[in-house]
Amino acid sequence: MNMHGNKGTICIAGKNQCAIDALKFVIDNYSKSYEIIALINPSDKGRDYWQYSFKKFAKKNDVRILSINDIYKIKNLYFFSLEYEKIIDTKKFSSKKLYNLHFSLLPKYRGCHTNFFQIFNGEKFSGVTLHQINNGIDTGDIISQYRFKIPINATAYENYLKLMKYAVILLKKNIKKILNNNYLTKKQNLVKGSYYNRSSVDYLKLSIIKKIDNNINTHNLIRSLIFPPLQLPKYKKKFIIRSIFRNKKIQLKFK
Repeated sequence: MNMHGNKGTICIAGKNQCAIDALKFVIDNYSKSYEIIALINPSDKGRDYWQYSFKKFAKKNDVRILSINDIYKIKNLYFFSLEYEKIIDTKKFSSKKLYNLHFSLLPKYRGCHTNFFQIFNGEKFSGVTLHQINNGIDTGDIISQYRFKIPINATAYENYLKLMKYAVILLKKNIKKILNNNYLTKKQNLVKGSYYNRSSVDYLKLSIIKKIDNNINTHNLIRSLIFPPLQLPKYKKKFIIRSIFRNKKIQLKFK
């Protein structure tokens, strides 16, 4: 946006509806005082898919899209990542005001596949963490968290939509404090945390359900794989769209 003052630059980096909603919020509320820019994931080709394109939205709203190498050079920068897929090198930034909205209650579920593992492991609560970015993977100091309950029959897709929604809510709640440098942080106790890398899940292999046992672990496996835009679990050549766990029994709905 070109109608900015001299307070600095706000960068929204990432993808999907959460990045779009975050960008819209900073345009509506901060474009008169800050330059607003966007950093796009390489996978975003500017076309709407099962999610709207962040790149397309940024272009439509005349937001400058910069490369990470150009963003590294900006001095008075406030960088907010909402599902930016690339690992960034904090040492290359001219600014230290780097923040991430991570889709778990850190220090648990650092890294990748956070939504899947929370459902797979039968967590009763999920949430989003706003934290400072350092050169570790999701190890920076915590600024704020938003915690919400996971219903026993919620699917991974339903939980993901909530994660996106609450990430934006958490950003809106804290951005003014960050821009005014008026916030507290808390170090993570990584000993009590968990980490999963990108190769820790083979969705294609897991999605073939060979046996249905009436237990909570089978139920959690099935619902952790129910993500209709990308995949559905399959049992006896039929796609499962819902698993209901009631009275210690699993009831399945098929496509």
